[in-house]
Amino acid sequence: MQKICTVFMCLVSLVVFSQETEEKSNSKVNNKHELRLDGLEALLIPTIEINYEYVLSRYSGLGAAISYSFENDDVDINQKFAFTPYYRQYFFNKKEYGARGFFVEGLLQFATGEDYYGEINDIFPVPTNTGKNWFNTGIGLAIGQKWVSNNGFVFELSAGGGRYFIDNEGPEAFFRGGILVGYRF
Repeated sequence: MQKICTVFMCLVSLVVFSQETEEKSNSKVNNKHELRLDGLEALLIPTIEINYEYVLSRYSGLGAAISYSFENDDVDINQKFAFTPYYRQYFFNKKEYGARGFFVEGLLQFATGEDYYGEINDIFPVPTNTGKNWFNTGIGLAIGQKWVSNNGFVFELSAGGGRYFIDNEGPEAFFRGGILVGYRF
């Protein structure tokens, strides 16, 4: 009888231990990699922006965004491509897992595009391509809020901007932000 009780107790402890390990491994909030897509830009203008973030700690993350625009008319200055590396600091984080909640982001932006100007006619300006390509580098800030579900889905709202400081042919400033959805893995 004692052998049966010992075997039974070992089996019960093994099952309990395996369930605890399975629960911890199924939690997506402790994962370190995150991919997000900017839904606002994809819906309003034909631009795709993909963000990747690596969670450094529960209070910080390091990432980059790549943006490509399919728009080629009806704008003053057309940004075709942008690469934006950033660092985020998260605040008011009271959970044991991190990289969620209110954040402040410092960023650099490397962008290129085509210069357009409005040719005045009788009623409306008509965008005309000057044929000049521009490349610029800028620095900026953004603020936002990020929510992460227990199964790893991410929803983020952010807004900010910055100023370019190299080329005089392109724009002087840029906008950074949007409504992003993604997944943490």
